[in-house]
Amino acid sequence: MPSHTTLWRFVAAADLGRVAKAAAVNRTMLARAWALGAGPAGGMVTVDPDATSVATYGPGKEGSRFGYNGQTGLSPLIGVCGETGDVLAVRARGGNAHPGRAMAAFVRECVQAIPTAVREESNLWVRIDSAGFQHDVFATIEALGGVFSITATQRSNVKAAIEALAMDPATDWQPALAAEADKGSEIAETTLVVGKTVKNRRVLRLIVRRQRTSAGDQLSFDDLDGWRFHAIVTNLPSLFAPADMVEAHHRLRGGIPEDAIRQLKEDFGLIHAPVTNFFGNWLWWQACALAHNTARWVRHLALPREFRRCRGKRLRLAFFNVAARVVDHARQLWLRLPRSHAWADAFIEALTRIRALPAYA
Repeated sequence: MPSHTTLWRFVAAADLGRVAKAAAVNRTMLARAWALGAGPAGGMVTVDPDATSVATYGPGKEGSRFGYNGQTGLSPLIGVCGETGDVLAVRARGGNAHPGRAMAAFVRECVQAIPTAVREESNLWVRIDSAGFQHDVFATIEALGGVFSITATQRSNVKAAIEALAMDPATDWQPALAAEADKGSEIAETTLVVGKTVKNRRVLRLIVRRQRTSAGDQLSFDDLDGWRFHAIVTNLPSLFAPADMVEAHHRLRGGIPEDAIRQLKEDFGLIHAPVTNFFGNWLWWQACALAHNTARWVRHLALPREFRRCRGKRLRLAFFNVAARVVDHARQLWLRLPRSHAWADAFIEALTRIRALPAYA
């Protein structure tokens, strides 16, 4: 490894070419790891692009702007595989960038990062919050042969459709699935026509979840008769998935994808923008994404099952930053662990599994 100073200079002098090479390394390593069995199972790949915020301090940080969330910083886009938590792509943006800026191009970048062998055998599903409620995003996903579920923005036509659905006594409200079932939430659907031009016009399913408000909730002007409404749109025909299943799958974007972004920031350094150079910080975030993915692959492919969900800090403490000695004995290299190491058995088991994996040229 280069010294800290040399590594810092390499990052600080980065340009778009170095960032592109780092992204290519991430895609190559992702393809290899998924070929070894770390990829999604079940014939579906879900892409979850989302914007996050990285606070910056001090003058002169390139791209640092005052954002909509009330802080000065940068606003990168992060694409996560919803089934595994692997980071597919990272795109740096200025701090004042709208969450939906360049979302369509970023979705295409995330899909291109999916290994070809997996993409050819799997169905594609893209889940996005209201930042993805754009005609360009709809068209891009359809061109890629995928389906989408996107949170609907509260525009006038969406509000009118929700109100008509809620006030119609003939509406068939079905119980929601998973955790929302315990809250008494219900699901119904209607159709929504979006687009004013022939090019953009499309008919989508509008799936609405209503939830009873309770004492202490912050009330909204959009609440009706004690119900709060959340809507998503999808191009998936009802023949393939009923409304309750689509809505439940869309809510899963708050699980593994959000946890991956949290771990990226809290455990693997994406919360920092360490250099002044815009592309240098972008390169740093590419390294953070590779470190996060590598840690997940180690957990999945090598470590015992009880370590599958452990965080980065525990991985470093138990497996990566272990005080040990490398000894040359009988023309072989031996790794001597301390007798008091609490996770020695798991370490040896992981090392044995890694050695059994096929080697790549």
